[in-house]
Amino acid sequence: MARLRNATERRALEQAKRVPWPRLAKAADEYTEWHVFTLWVRATVDAANTVPVVVRAEIDLRAPSVLRALQPKVKYAINRGDRPGAVAWEDLTCWAEMNVFLSAKREGWLDALRHFSAMSLRSMKAWSQWERMDAVWRCSAPRQLPTPQEWDRMVAAVTRLSNPGSAAQRALDVVHSLDESDWDRLRVGFFQLNAFCQWMDLMLAVQNRRPDRLSRELLSRYPGFSLADRRIAPKDAVRCLKSWVLSHGLPGAKDAGVSAALTFHLRYHPEYAATRSYSQFSRRMWANGSLKELPSFDDWKHGADAYSDAD
Repeated sequence: MARLRNATERRALEQAKRVPWPRLAKAADEYTEWHVFTLWVRATVDAANTVPVVVRAEIDLRAPSVLRALQPKVKYAINRGDRPGAVAWEDLTCWAEMNVFLSAKREGWLDALRHFSAMSLRSMKAWSQWERMDAVWRCSAPRQLPTPQEWDRMVAAVTRLSNPGSAAQRALDVVHSLDESDWDRLRVGFFQLNAFCQWMDLMLAVQNRRPDRLSRELLSRYPGFSLADRRIAPKDAVRCLKSWVLSHGLPGAKDAGVSAALTFHLRYHPEYAATRSYSQFSRRMWANGSLKELPSFDDWKHGADAYSDAD
């Protein structure tokens, strides 16, 4: 199973190179919201053992033409003694991938879209919410089914994932322990630090054009940190910067569990893979000496944000 997961992740990361990461991230968020909706459909159809009126109305609104083909499949599943919610969930997911997310399928990054959606905490919370309600409603059918809006709020309120010992649960615990503004500040700063360190490593590797521009950027972005008198390898210099920023530039980043939570969010965000890919591309381009002037961090980051192997 672990080997299969690793192969699936490798395929997703390869596909992610085919699209600029902001586009992939936006599509993954949209895919996740669709996933939240389809799990609501699955839960309510199973609980009612039919397609309730409110569910039919939502399906007609969001996925025109699905209901006509879906109704006979649901009846067939019920007649066989199967749970009909899975049929509705699968049909709606298939319809979305062939309509809402067709460009990802045609351009060859649908697996990347699925991967980054699945690794988001919101998607994990949606699965956990579905599992919990499915278990409850199997024992006792609800008197009133939740609306999609109520289901969204229930998903947002989830604090315990299906795997409470996972890194995802620990990351979720940290997110819930902080004010939203504090978490956003840490997350944005941590993501920028990661990208800056990729650029810094490249700059330090260009030995004959060492650090005037880098020194200016460091002074501007991370005043108080200096490479002066640090005769160390580029990788060690980058590690020094990371450690210094986490201690001085991002208050709270070294609190219990926070650094691990930030790393989890970075690791499973499209920006991380894209920045690493663009760094490798830049290293090859810079090595041939064709650049007259090395880019500023802002220019380099702009290039990373727009980069794809499809170019």
